[in-house]
Amino acid sequence: MSGFTSLIFTQLTVPPGDLIYYLILAFAIASSLQSTFNHWRVSEYPQARRAMIGLGTLLLAQLVMFAFSGLAWQDLVDPRVFLPPMDRAFLLFGIIWIIWLYAFPEPSRPADSATVLLSLLVITGLGLSSLMWSTRSDITSFNQTFDDWLWQIASMTAAITGIAILFIRKPNGMWNGITLLIFGFLGHVGHLLIPLEGNYSGIVRLAYMAAYPILLTLPQRFPLTVTAPVKQRPTTIKQEAGIPERRRYSTDPKTFHAMLALAAESVPAKVSQAITRAIAQTMLSDLCFLIYLTDNNNQMVIAGGMI
Repeated sequence: MSGFTSLIFTQLTVPPGDLIYYLILAFAIASSLQSTFNHWRVSEYPQARRAMIGLGTLLLAQLVMFAFSGLAWQDLVDPRVFLPPMDRAFLLFGIIWIIWLYAFPEPSRPADSATVLLSLLVITGLGLSSLMWSTRSDITSFNQTFDDWLWQIASMTAAITGIAILFIRKPNGMWNGITLLIFGFLGHVGHLLIPLEGNYSGIVRLAYMAAYPILLTLPQRFPLTVTAPVKQRPTTIKQEAGIPERRRYSTDPKTFHAMLALAAESVPAKVSQAITRAIAQTMLSDLCFLIYLTDNNNQMVIAGGMI
């Protein structure tokens, strides 16, 4: 493995690189959730409403991981005890809900029950894994433990099962879901084939950073047609003049490249600029600024901007 590749993998497993990883995943989910909400508000498709439930669950999971990573970065919690098992469990949790999103767009009581049951099993496995890991003071690398191997096998099995379900059911947008699961599967395989020291896998994280932006295509599974139950909405001046309304988000390759550039940025002084560039590209913003409050909360500081 080259030194540059090793550096990228390492940066994704240590602060602030790991926070950027969670931020990119959360941002991809949030963008898809916003687009799905707009689709549901116009079309009232029940599939869009179910998609909002799944995306909301995924977003909540990423926000929890982001919060715990931030607390660990500030030394408010012990990162060794909680975060390594949580990282594996939440990846498997995400695979389960991604399968539910793509394979079962219509209501299905068996699928819904199985998804909830598997999610509870993952949470139970997280508790057991955290308990066992907290007692292993003689091992400093979670990547070399049997627990990590079990989590990787479980994630690979779930991904393969999801791909098989999508091939059998053939729902709308199945290839997007299959591609997303293949990315995740290859990441877990790469982690097992190239064992690295540490508590996290940069290979797996890079794979999911490439996979999760595919969720932006989820609302496009059911395009609006003239027969769709479109709600009556006030006509704007632009619509009366025949001027198409401006898009509110971007799903072109430039957005994906901006997110990858943000993940690869290792200079702290340039991270804020990379964040604003990625957000501006995704939201098609003319102006985008990153602002934070000082410690005494009486001043606002512009950390970076994109015009």
